Amino acid sequence: MSGVDGDLISSLYPPPPVYYKYFTPENIEKFQEWKTKQDEETLTTQDQQPEEADTTKEPPLPPGELKLQVPPKAPEGTHYRGYGNVWAFEDKLPSLKSANWEQLYKDDDESITSETKIQELHKLMDSLLLNFLELIGIASIDPKQFEPKMKDISLILININHLLNTYRPHQSRESMIMLLRKQIDAKKEEIAKIDLVSVDVKAKILKLTEMID
Repeated sequence: MSGVDGDLISSLYPPPPVYYKYFTPENIEKFQEWKTKQDEETLTTQDQQPEEADTTKEPPLPPGELKLQVPPKAPEGTHYRGYGNVWAFEDKLPSLKSANWEQLYKDDDESITSETKIQELHKLMDSLLLNFLELIGIASIDPKQFEPKMKDISLILININHLLNTYRPHQSRESMIMLLRKQIDAKKEEIAKIDLVSVDVKAKILKLTEMID
């Protein structure tokens, strides 16, 4: 753990808080009784003094360990910090510009089409191959001058990785479709087997009936 101001503190996932022990069936029942009583008192107060109702006043907390049953307020703002990292409330792939990386393709992630992505990926792959060949040439002449070319290769790879990550929603959707199709095929196969067994059982019952007659 660092004592320098501004450093992010990261560690392994901590054990669960000790107050989880207070979430017992008895405490849950007591909290529901207290909440029902508070709701009744609030309605009575509003009926008697409707003009004096203060909507900005925070509701009272239950006594003792029952206050742990009250859920915390939703965090304000657009980001929150957890386990040494800053997370956004909106589940969205951050852009290269927001991460302070140079974007080598023109269109934004929201407006770029699949066809354009494929074209840009081909261009980036060509640039990556060209820069790799240039790196080999630099290393054969003056190996000390490799750093700028390595930065160029790193930037190209970051752009390629970012473009591939934009396919994640499509990949998830297609994976879900494949899973549902497999489940539907499995159900159809089971139904077909049941139909075959039903036909076989009906034939045997019919045969037994004819033998008895």
